[in-house]
Amino acid sequence: MPHIIIDYSRGAAERVAIDELTRAVHHRVRDGGLVKPTAVRTFAREATFSCVGDEHPDNHFIQIIVRMAPGRPAETKRELLKAVLGAARAVAAPALQAGRLGLRADLYESDPNFAFQEIAFA
Repeated sequence: MPHIIIDYSRGAAERVAIDELTRAVHHRVRDGGLVKPTAVRTFAREATFSCVGDEHPDNHFIQIIVRMAPGRPAETKRELLKAVLGAARAVAAPALQAGRLGLRADLYESDPNFAFQEIAFA
């Protein structure tokens, strides 16, 4: 962990290079020194249907969720979220400047009592 889930409204990829944003966020977290690099997993998924604000067709939203195991200090979690948002903001900057785009990052701690896994990565 962390696992990073990037959800975005339908059509947002027409205004933001989601593949670049996903790589930028992944690399920033992986190479940032706050987590074990081989533990980072990142994926992006487009909403099949979405409503944003007043439902204007040009409105878009990108929500980044960082899910990680508990135990890190609050300052480390804040640094990680700032890094995630910074990496995403750098890619999304043109769309943010044009308006009608929301960008948000949240961090959730996974409860190890209710998470089961099998990992075969070296």
